[in-house]
Amino acid sequence: MIRFTHFRLFPAAFAWLCLILCINGQTSSQLSSCFLARGEQALLEVSIIGGEPKSLPVITSVKSLLIQSAGRGPQTRMLPGRKLEYVFEYIVSSYEVGDYVIPPIEVMVGGLPTHTEPLEFRVFNPDDLQWSELEVQGTMVRYASSFRAMKKELYEGETTYTEIKVFIPDTLNVADWGIPDFQRDGLTAWRFQPSPMQSQVNLLGQRYISVAYPSTINATRTGTVAIGPAKVRLKTVQVVMNPYPVRQYMDVYLEVPKLDFDAKKLPDGAPEGFDNAVGNFRVSASTATTEVKEGDPISIDLLVSGSGNLDTLRAPKLLDATGWKIYEPTTDQRGDERRQLSGNAVFHQFMRPLELKPQVPPFRLVYFDPQEETYKTVTTEPIALNMIPGSAPKIASAGVVQSLPVPIERMTDILAAIPPAQLTVQTTGALPLWIGNLMGGLIALGLIARALWIRYSARLKKDPTRVKRMEALKLIAKTDVRNDVEFLRAAGNYIELWLGGNQQSEILTILAERDAVCFRSEKPQAVLDSSRRTAILKALRKAALACLALVLLGSSTIPARAADVAHDAREAYDSAKYDDAIKIWLSAGKYETLSANTLYNIGNACYRSAAPGYAALYYRRALTRDPSHEESRQNLRFIERKYGSITIQRPDFQYALTKLPLTGWKAMWWGGLWLCGLSLLVFPATRSGAWVRIAAVGCFVLGPMIASVGILGWRYFPNDAEFASMEHQAVIISENSVLHADAARTSPEVIDAPPGSLCEIIRESGDWTYVAFATKTRGWVPRECVEKILPNETPTPPKFRKPKADGKTA
Repeated sequence: MIRFTHFRLFPAAFAWLCLILCINGQTSSQLSSCFLARGEQALLEVSIIGGEPKSLPVITSVKSLLIQSAGRGPQTRMLPGRKLEYVFEYIVSSYEVGDYVIPPIEVMVGGLPTHTEPLEFRVFNPDDLQWSELEVQGTMVRYASSFRAMKKELYEGETTYTEIKVFIPDTLNVADWGIPDFQRDGLTAWRFQPSPMQSQVNLLGQRYISVAYPSTINATRTGTVAIGPAKVRLKTVQVVMNPYPVRQYMDVYLEVPKLDFDAKKLPDGAPEGFDNAVGNFRVSASTATTEVKEGDPISIDLLVSGSGNLDTLRAPKLLDATGWKIYEPTTDQRGDERRQLSGNAVFHQFMRPLELKPQVPPFRLVYFDPQEETYKTVTTEPIALNMIPGSAPKIASAGVVQSLPVPIERMTDILAAIPPAQLTVQTTGALPLWIGNLMGGLIALGLIARALWIRYSARLKKDPTRVKRMEALKLIAKTDVRNDVEFLRAAGNYIELWLGGNQQSEILTILAERDAVCFRSEKPQAVLDSSRRTAILKALRKAALACLALVLLGSSTIPARAADVAHDAREAYDSAKYDDAIKIWLSAGKYETLSANTLYNIGNACYRSAAPGYAALYYRRALTRDPSHEESRQNLRFIERKYGSITIQRPDFQYALTKLPLTGWKAMWWGGLWLCGLSLLVFPATRSGAWVRIAAVGCFVLGPMIASVGILGWRYFPNDAEFASMEHQAVIISENSVLHADAARTSPEVIDAPPGSLCEIIRESGDWTYVAFATKTRGWVPRECVEKILPNETPTPPKFRKPKADGKTA
């Protein structure tokens, strides 16, 4: 299907344009096919975005052309990130051969008139069709197929609309219309895809179905260029009795003959500034900020609309670049609209004034108009600026260097992969928050006990047994260091008197040592060194106080092949073997132990495999593992902006809070509260004049400040769980996903779901999942199109869907 439109824009890239057109609205029109056999019908759609139409579209009558309403009234659609779209449908047909033009259609929106682009199409004589035959399930079928173009003579670099037109009998039941596989010589062509509109026409005395495959071609050299031949795969279905009704599928291939073009060189005498623009264009410029400071960069959005080589078009140039620092412009990648001859190309030009400027100079685009065979120039209007002098001083001498502002982020691709310091991390490395609260509670209990002891200790009587036991230990410690016999005898007596029932090996060893030294005829004077005496005293004290020492034994295992795994994965990634790299990274350890860097690298490999949905999924998984992983956040932001993903929009300061994890902000809040509470408990737990009271006063002042900072960071931390709990959050992983009103592909469509969109899984039913977006939009999507951020089981390497046609169709 081809669209001729004023403004058919992706929402994220063209938000500024939507604001400008919020009153006038956007009006566009489209035809299901631009090449109609005599008597064939086509669907004409007139859509309005950005406002409710106040009247029906005004369609000018065209001689020999019948345009009548489809009889269904205005249809409504909701596109992601865009306003409600109203669509009026008409049926177009003619029985007169020739070229037709539907003039611009006027629609009143918001009290103001809006107009569509004129629509050109051709009605041809079906007697000129070239027929072919093929055998389908034992029956010979006649069909017609051909490449069709608006013109056969092109200029080098010129783009023209092209269509594959197929006519098959309506008795042939087609379950799937495949993407054509075609050859090309001296030109480029975007992939041909079947139009959703199928028309019927009487040919050869029977009913035929016609299907159009629209696209555009661009001549890359002079001379004879060609497109085709091509093959179109059809999956047919037939019901046979065996003995019950059984569906049998069969692939058949339609041959499409080659179509030649004559490409000629552009005429000489191109004016200054001409680059590669061939077509008919209009250009406009705008900026979101007109009040700037001297030296601050400015982002200019350039919109080039019209018809021509919009895919290869280069950005308009500044008419007067004096006093400006010009950066390389970026462009918004076009998608399915590449199959349209008319449309828009959007460029983002970053520039910085080197001096005070009252306005942004006009931008100029020089192009060649193939219709009038002449060069033309269009310029934008200058943009007035309110520029104030910068705070930095001017250059006073050659020895003074003026500082420059921070450059603007101009991402056109994801960041590179990271060599991770370790492929896995210990999942128990971080202490839970309750450990800190437990420690604070224990300290508070200790202070409370200390306060009670100071207050009531005089009323308590000491245990005489414990006192005697401790005094006996002191006497043993005071034994002459030169008399080991006396020391061991005292230790043995102490064990027999106070530790008679203790059968620990240390105690028995001390007794054995006492017996070997003290009960000999000759009495050695020095058999123990100082370390042994200390060990004996320590063992006695431990046994006397009945203390149990808890030794925490930890062990960490490092995979023996960690370095080899990292090397093999990076080697596969650098060799563009992204499937192998993902498998190696996932096999580095249990999924729960994979580091944020490893998950980030998997996301990069998914993006390089043309799976932006999976890339966004693994970037979010990396951020779940480490909220401060800036590379994942930056690449995720790039994907969401590029594909118009539906997500939660937050101010930049919230993402700055992720420098400290959420548990850190919570720890600051609780730590401040504990400082206040413990500072108050210090006073009753200490005596007057104690130095710790001075520290308590400082902590009492510092505690509320720390608690305030912690609660603010906790409150404004970018937590997507506010939209949905993390266990229910998921990401749209498939391209061209659509939400449906019911769990069936034949149900009405609700909204497009771009890859990388964040959603909440509400429930599942068979092969369908009921999801909700942050925009409060809900609908059903096939289960294979969505995947949870926190997987229920160990993730397997993603299975990327390959296009049905080869690289020649791109």
